[in-house]
Amino acid sequence: MSRPRTVPGVVWLIVLLHLAVMLAQTAVFPNVRSPDERQHVDLVLQVRQGDAWPWPGPGTAFVTQGVTAGGFIGADSLDGPQHLADRDDVPPRGERPSYLAAGGSATLTAPGPDGAEAPVFNQLVQHPPLYYLLGAGVVGLVPGWQDAPLDQVWLLLRWWNALLALPLPLLLFATARRLRLPEPLPVAAALAPLAVPELTHLESAVNNDNLLVVLGACATLLVARVLTGDLGRRTALLLGLVSSLALLTKGFALMFPAWILLAYVVAAWRYRGRPGQLRSAAASLLVVAVVTVPGIAWWVRNVVVHGMLQPHGTHATPPDLAPVYGWSDGGLTWLGRFAERMVTLFFVQDHAAARAHDASWWAARVALVLVVAGIAAALARRPIPRLDALVLLFPVPALAAIVARGSWEQFAAFHDVGAAQQGRYLYTGLVGLLVVALAGAAVLRPAWRRAVPAAVLVLAGGMHAAYQYDVWRLYWWPADDGPGALGRALAAVGHWYPLPAAVLGAVVAAGAALAAAVAVSVARAAVGPPPDDAARRPRADADPVPAA
Repeated sequence: MSRPRTVPGVVWLIVLLHLAVMLAQTAVFPNVRSPDERQHVDLVLQVRQGDAWPWPGPGTAFVTQGVTAGGFIGADSLDGPQHLADRDDVPPRGERPSYLAAGGSATLTAPGPDGAEAPVFNQLVQHPPLYYLLGAGVVGLVPGWQDAPLDQVWLLLRWWNALLALPLPLLLFATARRLRLPEPLPVAAALAPLAVPELTHLESAVNNDNLLVVLGACATLLVARVLTGDLGRRTALLLGLVSSLALLTKGFALMFPAWILLAYVVAAWRYRGRPGQLRSAAASLLVVAVVTVPGIAWWVRNVVVHGMLQPHGTHATPPDLAPVYGWSDGGLTWLGRFAERMVTLFFVQDHAAARAHDASWWAARVALVLVVAGIAAALARRPIPRLDALVLLFPVPALAAIVARGSWEQFAAFHDVGAAQQGRYLYTGLVGLLVVALAGAAVLRPAWRRAVPAAVLVLAGGMHAAYQYDVWRLYWWPADDGPGALGRALAAVGHWYPLPAAVLGAVVAAGAALAAAVAVSVARAAVGPPPDDAARRPRADADPVPAA
């Protein structure tokens, strides 16, 4: 029995629900309250003005005063609940300061270690410029943006980031279907991003991770095609293009060449008995390499110009990172902190840096257990070939190793036990991780398997409930936790929102309707007839796409 080629209606509903969640979270999280968001917006605006193009060298870019007009809360770690519902100093909508009114391109200063005022570096010039060039183009759509309330320009950039992330459920669905996971697991894969609240929060903020994540998702789908027999030139061309764009976005994409090589080696070995397959694999890999050259060229330029692969954004000359501390000086503490933070900050975000074992912290552990159990089942029972699963999982340990190396470097030089420990850095490998974890559910009996999408949706609801409880308590809840506190918190969110509250209300209403529609659909599927076992993935090499 052939598998359906069209995308089910419920998947399109999930895509729209994903968008509604992202757009709603632009209101829940005040501006600047995503990792480095102020610096990302600042660099986009500097590129738009021509102040950061040509691209500045390390240690030569500073945050501008104008970007402070976009937020009414600190950008650094918080010292406790903010009680924003009690604030009365936020101007009415439409009367908030513009970029020029807040100081424009003048350099922002802050007290340094010695107490004296010092310029605030924008360290993000260590990254390639693609994301910021695209963002500058979006800002250019606003006539006279420099004189417009900057919180509205900021919201536009947040909406653009949400649109960047829009296809993620579709890419997960397509990857699961390409790997021939039995129905309805591809639908469950489309739902999976909703079960990672920090992901939807990041997608609703201004951050270059969003472009890299969607490019990583595209690359994962293409790698899945290679693993299942597609050694054609078109796939190779697309894989090279995606890799080049990723390399022009962020340094984590430097693991792409090794990942892609591994995929082609596995595919060539698997189909070695077919005439011409080895030659096709080699020719396609050459196409990938040639098309990836523009992305690689940026990093070669860094080595030639700056003497290192990725310069330090705040130092014109590389800082001294010679090891001073070793494992005996607290290495075990560093490792424990690293493991804890990579898990917590993958699923949720500790906005106060309090490392509290609150509701969202525990929810992250529940999600981790489910993901690990799914991967273990997939590797043990092999609903997809074990080599395919390992190739799809490769980005996560590769990225974790890159992060661990950078974090340990800071520990060894400065005894910083918590530097660069962000679980979001693993999101480039998110699609492979989630698809392999869900593949573990293929071993379930059909009657149980058809309930997996509903289970993922319930998990997503629980994860968001725990996360949103912590977030609303941290940001919006008034100090006097009495009758009417929720209403005051909701009113504060509506007042702070850059557009009329009716816009936010429409987004929330649409999200609720979409959530209900998705819930009804997956619930009906859970109690309906079992999926046709003929749709199970019969073999790794079934229905291969011939080489071009």
